[in-house]
Amino acid sequence: MGRLFSGGRLLGLLALLIILVALAGVSLRSRLVAMSWPEQLVHDADSVVSAWFYQPIFQVETFFSRVNNLQTMYAENAQLKTLVNEDASLRIQIAAEQQQNKVLKQMLGYKGRTPQFQLIAGQVTGRSPLAWNSQLTISVGSAAGVQRNLPVLNQSGALVGRVVAVAQYSSTVELLTSTQTPNGVSAAIIAKGSPPAYGVIVGSHANQSLLSMQFISQLANGVKPGDLVVTSGLSDIYPRGIPIGTVHSLVADGTGITRSAVVVPTANLNQLDYVFVVVPRPGQVIRP
Repeated sequence: MGRLFSGGRLLGLLALLIILVALAGVSLRSRLVAMSWPEQLVHDADSVVSAWFYQPIFQVETFFSRVNNLQTMYAENAQLKTLVNEDASLRIQIAAEQQQNKVLKQMLGYKGRTPQFQLIAGQVTGRSPLAWNSQLTISVGSAAGVQRNLPVLNQSGALVGRVVAVAQYSSTVELLTSTQTPNGVSAAIIAKGSPPAYGVIVGSHANQSLLSMQFISQLANGVKPGDLVVTSGLSDIYPRGIPIGTVHSLVADGTGITRSAVVVPTANLNQLDYVFVVVPRPGQVIRP
C-alpha cells in the first residue's frame, strides 16, 4: 500500500486527476463540440461515481417521501372518518327530530278535535324489558291532575291502557297487551249493517303484540275481519268510542254460546314516546 502511493506514482496520479478535471471543464464550457475520448472517459467515470452516491440517496429519499405520504393519507383518512361519523350522527338526530315533530303535530291535531276533554300530555320515561308488554312509566303525576284508572291514549287518540299507580310527578300505565291483570276493557265491534257486538278486551297469551276479545255472542253474525273495535262505554273507566284495534280473525271458544276475536291494536304499543291521559266527564264520548 505504501509502494502504491509513494513518490512519483502519487504525483503522477494527482497530475492525471488534474488533467481529467481540466478536460471535464473544457467539455462543460463547450457542449456543442463533440466529446474527445478523454472527455468521454471523464464523463463516464463521473457517471459511475455519481451512481454510487445517487442510488442510495434516492432510495432513502424515496423511503422518507413514502412514509410522509402515508402519514398524510392516514391523517386525511382520520379526518374523513370523523366527518362521516359526524354526518351519520347528524342524520340520526335530524330523523329523530322529524319523528318527534310528526308526533307532536298529531297530538296537537287530536287535541284540537277534542276540546271538550282535558288531555294531559306526558312523555314515556321508562319501560322495563321484563315487562315490555305490561307496563310503562310516564312523566306526569298527581301534580298535573293524573289519577288512577284514567285512560291513556297515544298521540292520535288510540287506546294504550290505563293508569294504575300515581306519584307526584310520574305515573305507571298498564298496557292493553298486559296478561298480568284480571281487568279487561269493555269493547264493541262496529260492524256495518249490524248491531255492535260486545265483548271484553284482554292481552293475548298466544301473541304478546295482539289482543284477545272474549265473550262475543254467537248471535253477532255480522262480525268479520277488518271491523273496528272501540270502547263500548259500558265502563266507569273508558268513555265510549275510543279506538282499540281491528278484528284480525274469529275463534270459536268451544261453548257454542260465545266466541273470541283476535284483535290488532290501533296504537303501536312498541313505539310510544308521548301519550295523553284523558280526564273525561260522565257521559262524554271521545270521537277519533
